[in-house]
Amino acid sequence: MEKLHLQPSELDALPFYEYEYTVEIYNDIMKDRKDAEEKNQKTYDNKYNMAGMKNKYKAPNPNVKMPNIKMPKI
Repeated sequence: MEKLHLQPSELDALPFYEYEYTVEIYNDIMKDRKDAEEKNQKTYDNKYNMAGMKNKYKAPNPNVKMPNIKMPKI
């Protein structure tokens, strides 16, 4: 088990109550890791959300007409 520094054979040799505590600790570690990954994913999604960027930088008046510029003939 990666964070608990136990070999599978050591885990099998544990008494029942120690095994239960060990599994509970491992589940808590995995839950914390999952919560951290979800938080990072939400941060990434909010930072690089294209729909949000389009709304953020949207022109205030979309009906603006381009000026008519007449070029001289050469």
